[in-house]
Amino acid sequence: MADQSGSAGGTTGMPAPGGPGYGMHPPAGYGYPGGAPLPSGKATASMVLGIVGLLLIPIIPPIIALCLGISARRMADRGEGGGRGMATAGMVMGIVGIAFAALGVVVATVQALSVL
Repeated sequence: MADQSGSAGGTTGMPAPGGPGYGMHPPAGYGYPGGAPLPSGKATASMVLGIVGLLLIPIIPPIIALCLGISARRMADRGEGGGRGMATAGMVMGIVGIAFAALGVVVATVQALSVL
């Protein structure tokens, strides 16, 4: 006779044979396979340098951000890491930063020549 605790033979603490049990694992094939890959360091560095290039130092960091963004995006496309969106953001900010730096050089040159 089974008591209300679900044990077959009294108070032994063992579940009834064929019962669900707490330590059972779901069958293979269920659940998530492990999630998306983490962003690579290159993608993160590209985005950070892109932000730094837009806000603080307008010449060298955008160039590095563009190069790292291209490299990280190629790695993500080959499946060697994640962070494709971060790499793209770093590339875009690198391009914009290079354009602003070039515009600043042109404006400074025109102003310097107009003084003469």
